[in-house]
Amino acid sequence: MKKNKYRISLVMLLIIAMVGTLVLSACGKKTDEPQVPPHNPFTGEYADDGFDTDALERRTVAIVIENAPDARPQWGMDDQEYSPDMVLQGEVEGGITRMLWFYADYNKLPEVLGPTRSARPPFVQFSRFFDSIFIHWGMSHSSENYVGANKIFEWYGIDHIDQMYLDDKEGMYGRDDTRAVNVEHTGIINGSKVPQTIENEGIRTEPEEYTRLYFNDEPGPVSEDSATTVNVRFSEVADEVVTWTYNEEDGLYHTSAFDNDFTRDNLLVLEDNTEYITKEYYEMTGGSVTYCDYLFSGGKAKLYSKGTVKEIEWERDHGKLVLKDPGVDIEEAQKDKESTAIIVTPEPEEDETEEDAAARAYAAQPLNKGKTWIGWISANNGGYVNES
Repeated sequence: MKKNKYRISLVMLLIIAMVGTLVLSACGKKTDEPQVPPHNPFTGEYADDGFDTDALERRTVAIVIENAPDARPQWGMDDQEYSPDMVLQGEVEGGITRMLWFYADYNKLPEVLGPTRSARPPFVQFSRFFDSIFIHWGMSHSSENYVGANKIFEWYGIDHIDQMYLDDKEGMYGRDDTRAVNVEHTGIINGSKVPQTIENEGIRTEPEEYTRLYFNDEPGPVSEDSATTVNVRFSEVADEVVTWTYNEEDGLYHTSAFDNDFTRDNLLVLEDNTEYITKEYYEMTGGSVTYCDYLFSGGKAKLYSKGTVKEIEWERDHGKLVLKDPGVDIEEAQKDKESTAIIVTPEPEEDETEEDAAARAYAAQPLNKGKTWIGWISANNGGYVNES
């Protein structure tokens, strides 16, 4: 490993960086500078918190989960041991939202997850931020002016596991018929079967470079602005509102929007632009369906944690998800020699100078250590978030 792979400096923010499986302790070089312990890339948790650091030698997984009313409560969502590390929720079509559950360790999944549903292009693209193995049941297909998930998988060579192809070959997919709902709401994943399926299907397991999320080691308010109730609407079309309420006793945000008591340490709301594309002759029925496509335009975002809110920014840069603190004065941060905070400056990306790479890391917005829900809303089509 090159000596200039990372540079460690003192700064005014306590930030923990994640670089796939490459951790500083693996460099084999002696240094008196601070070291960043290996940690869960989605939650910031260390081995002392229960994270198996061997998982850093494997890729993360992203699993498509349905959110129609008949799909709730979702299997495995509030599992006491293996609730998803990070949940993305966004609009798909027909005024409904869908979720993508991220896990850093696919050896530690709930016994049953679901209902699982089909892939959509924005979700597949979002999973690329984390080099995740994408797990789903079916996908949208291209037609005329609509680019479906099938093309996104093909164009970017994304590793994925699809029940429509795999069927019951590995025993990973199944159905739970205990609820009085239509069959499309019964598809499940047997979590214990995922590791062997990945191996049997010959999917790459060694992670490549992907998004670094930064974490405060000691959780605390993200600002002085209070936010004990948070309301999120995705768009005028997807008119449902997810309401979160902060509980001071456990320090978590709670919601009953999924017909359970779902909790998160952090709420992250990303404003994006969307467009609606109508596909004719949907599934050979002669009808049509209008899909919601996210444009990854970046822009405003809000971070909620510990009953407080902070306005931040987000963007897609060099194929990574970047969360930025617009209030950070980089020059002042670099001059601060008294702080005990740590930052790991990544190796520059292609066409990026070392100074730009350092600035990108210095301006990063850290999350509080813990689990996160991401609400992906349409800024140009009536999505909003407010708090009180």
